[in-house]
Amino acid sequence: MLIHMDKIPPNLCRVLARNGRLAKTNKEISEASGLTLKRVGEISRLTTWAKVDVNHASAFAAACGVDLVNQGQVRKYLLRTEGCRMGHIKVSPNRRYLTELLNVK
Repeated sequence: MLIHMDKIPPNLCRVLARNGRLAKTNKEISEASGLTLKRVGEISRLTTWAKVDVNHASAFAAACGVDLVNQGQVRKYLLRTEGCRMGHIKVSPNRRYLTELLNVK
């Protein structure tokens, strides 16, 4: 299951989080997930779900708009030419933070 979930790791999941054309903030994800702001930040920097409690992973991903079990829609979005541009990042006030998350190794 972990191998499947890691196809959309936490850092990518966080970058995908948006409300329409606007990127979600960590605060919005925290409020939607019930996780602390600190925990959202910690999970956002991870490149695997291995060290994330299942309940936290589920709440975090859902708040980001990602279904870790049925990833079809998200994976199609990532494969589309327009999806790869992730326009919501370009207009985000926290663009630098989101770009850094994409480069976390």
